[in-house]
Amino acid sequence: MKYLIWPISLFIAEYLSINFPVYYGNRIQIYIFILFICLALLQSKGDIPKNIVNKNILAFIGIALIIQFASMMLSHYRIDIPQYNKSPIKTFIAFCSFAAAIMVHYVVVRLNVHGTNDIKKFLTGGWIALILSLVVCFIQLAYIFMPGPLDSLLRLFGSTVEARWGGQVANLSENSFYKLGSYVQTTSRINGLTEEASNLATQFFVIFVPFILASIKNNYNVFFKNYEKTSVLYVTLAMILVLMLMAKTTSGFLFAAVILLVLMKDLSQLKKLFLISSVVLATLLVLIFNFKSVYLVQTLNDFLLNKEGNSVSNRSGSMIALLIVSLKHFIFGIGWEYHTYFIFDNLPEWAKHNSEYFSFVKKKEYPIMSVLLGWTAQFGIIIVGLVIAYVIKTQKNFRKLSNQALELKLEDAQLTKVLCDASFYYLLFTLISALFLYVWYASVYLIIYFFFISIIYVTRKNITTYVSKGYEESNGKN
Repeated sequence: MKYLIWPISLFIAEYLSINFPVYYGNRIQIYIFILFICLALLQSKGDIPKNIVNKNILAFIGIALIIQFASMMLSHYRIDIPQYNKSPIKTFIAFCSFAAAIMVHYVVVRLNVHGTNDIKKFLTGGWIALILSLVVCFIQLAYIFMPGPLDSLLRLFGSTVEARWGGQVANLSENSFYKLGSYVQTTSRINGLTEEASNLATQFFVIFVPFILASIKNNYNVFFKNYEKTSVLYVTLAMILVLMLMAKTTSGFLFAAVILLVLMKDLSQLKKLFLISSVVLATLLVLIFNFKSVYLVQTLNDFLLNKEGNSVSNRSGSMIALLIVSLKHFIFGIGWEYHTYFIFDNLPEWAKHNSEYFSFVKKKEYPIMSVLLGWTAQFGIIIVGLVIAYVIKTQKNFRKLSNQALELKLEDAQLTKVLCDASFYYLLFTLISALFLYVWYASVYLIIYFFFISIIYVTRKNITTYVSKGYEESNGKN
């Protein structure tokens, strides 16, 4: 099970017509994870770890639910257009199911990762997931340059494993990204197993790159038993950077730049010189090849140098509206899923004169274009502040435990340090990604964060066991 959790979390296509719990009900992960929980409980004979959920977490969940219900009730009475209003009771029940599904992700990781060997097995599963993602992406990229031979295969991908906005009825829309069989066939952009190119870039950036950068920084490959074998990580990172650039998405260019800056910071002077030379050489080759490649010209022009006005105005307008909403309702927020009315109500006039805006009006739904501002607008400063405080405290504890493990020279202390660095990169890259739009509650993002939480418990247990053993040996000698 440890090997499978990470790879399974990548498959976010909708296979079922079950809308409860929200988002997760029509995807397979939640059911497989519940099965894994049952199997883990059977293996442990019902022996549930006492610290799996502490009192502070339960108290936070209770406070969050009360605040959200109050926010939903207030928003229900504030909204004076019935088409944009929701039943607070039904919405609150849906939110509770959403929160419960998130807890399933936490429990499945905690029950399956409770020792150092479990951590290593989970990381092996991560390498499998990474290879799987790379293979799918390069097949899609090959299709763009050689569409004929791969047409049937991409159509099969599209109908089976590709995630889609709108799920099973996505192709019914005239503007569907998938109407020609798959995303890559319709848009000539790669998306891996995600809904679109920007989500693919975010997935690589937040889920896989932190482990690679942390491994390179510490010269310790967390994916392999032969931890000294780090050269493969440079090749893998280069492949990810190529995919980010070729995905034709602005966020991909930004994320690639951030990755290179972080990588530069941790390299020796010789490696920095080599990296700079490689980037310059690669840039020159791309520019030379540009004269022959329509795809590359279009990528640089449409998604970096001359991005479409509709997209920019809608994103900017949505972010301004969400910021205004966040400031007006900064204590309790407006409530989960009540954002559409408030975005329309606070949207700048200049953002209302484009085709995307009118499509949102027709659907009576305006998507959140910035995850971070979506959090503050929907949940308010109390809930968001408590979450931030918890994340910071947890990361400090992780760093403290990692340093203690190194000082005590525990076995696999170096592995713990690398994973602690990876967790820092994960949080940093999540913050950067949250400025934009992505599905932050997709299974893979939750699984990885809860994996880091599990490592903290494992490390604390290992330190306690080591100290207790040393104390007993010391008393025995006396």
